[in-house]
Amino acid sequence: MRSADERTTRASDVKITIRRPKFMRLIHLATVMDIPTPRGNTMLFKHIRPELQTMTRTRRLGSTHRLRTPVAMMTTTIPITIDKFYREVIRQVQEHGYDVCVVSSPGPSLDRVRDEMGVRVRALPMTRRISPAADFIALVKWVRVCLAERPTLIITATPKSSLLSLLAGKVTGVGHRLYCLVGLRMEGEHGQKRQVLAAIENITSWASTDVVANSPSLAAQYASLQLAPPQKLHQILPGSDHGVDSIHFSPRLPDLELASALGIDRSIPVVGLVGRLTHDKGIDTLVNAMSLLHDDDFPCQLLVVGAQNEPDSAAYLNILTSMGDRVVAVGAVDDIRPYFALMDVHVLPSLREGFPNVVLEASAMGLVSVATDATGAIDSVRNGETGLIVRAQDPRGLADAIKLLLHDPDRAAQYGAEARRWVINEFQPDSVVRKLLELGRVTDTRSRPNSEENSHAPQRR
Repeated sequence: MRSADERTTRASDVKITIRRPKFMRLIHLATVMDIPTPRGNTMLFKHIRPELQTMTRTRRLGSTHRLRTPVAMMTTTIPITIDKFYREVIRQVQEHGYDVCVVSSPGPSLDRVRDEMGVRVRALPMTRRISPAADFIALVKWVRVCLAERPTLIITATPKSSLLSLLAGKVTGVGHRLYCLVGLRMEGEHGQKRQVLAAIENITSWASTDVVANSPSLAAQYASLQLAPPQKLHQILPGSDHGVDSIHFSPRLPDLELASALGIDRSIPVVGLVGRLTHDKGIDTLVNAMSLLHDDDFPCQLLVVGAQNEPDSAAYLNILTSMGDRVVAVGAVDDIRPYFALMDVHVLPSLREGFPNVVLEASAMGLVSVATDATGAIDSVRNGETGLIVRAQDPRGLADAIKLLLHDPDRAAQYGAEARRWVINEFQPDSVVRKLLELGRVTDTRSRPNSEENSHAPQRR
């Protein structure tokens, strides 16, 4: 006699079996996750139960499933991140024989990736900030996407897309879930918000099969906070998870017309910052350092380039504007290279990073950088060789480093030239991405079944 938990039918001589225990285990998993919804955890499964049954039927068909080209899903929260930084990842995953589907929030960058790289895309709205209602809706959509695509592999970067995609992948039985760790939002936070962010990071790590940090200091911090078991955590040496194109970013002469349009006096040295106008980028430290240089009667101009759409951006923009005509603040730009070419020294007084792309880009252009000893930032400069490292939140130290390099143009040029050589030797996109995929065991994934049976196989040494 058949169990009440199993029904068997026949259609065209193909045996189809629907097993409910699998479904019940998923309900139990959601209960453990404690997803906050007005009607409780069963709301998630009310939406996905039909798809779960469809997935079970499809897998019982056997040969059709085995003949499918394995699907890999690549995701970030906003599509510009994939468009700018993860094209080489997509290319190499395609070379491994995968049908790549890119999932991100809707936008022109997502369409551009589809058109220029020949991949399928799915637009799935996600918010960068914590939003329980919006995040729950996005999680339901992610589960549906996983059930529709039935991927063998998920590769994810950026916090929100990682949390949602890896949870959905684990619930639906995606066998290989690679988390590209590119920073820790909890750094610099305190109290309840830090606890919430730590819990989110723990869940994201738990839902992955491999965590690859894009800098040694980030991996060390992650391990010290016990956010992932040692056998799951890997690090890329010397850093980055996508590298930089040293041909695209190469030394160039200053654009005098751009300088004139910005109101920059070419007879006065220019200190530059490229990054979002927000607290985490160390704007307070930079403002105080520039005030110290002004008090020291040291002539220099400040050029700040980056997005101004963070909650605290307007306040910082007012502060910069009040500093006088020797401060120029520009919003996000499509091509940063002409702005790098106007700078004599690039600074990144950041409080936290994963591995800062802007330092690699500046280095590739032969521009010297001053970075801090904050997580991630400290790995982007070889102190006394490609630039200088100062303590985070130390305006005096930053001001002195800027003065040292502007007083000694030969030293600055030497550091810049060595920085470019370092980028060419260590950060070529093809080799960096190859390391990422090897550490994440992506080259082995096609031979692994789409289940969790092998998710804890021995790690590659």
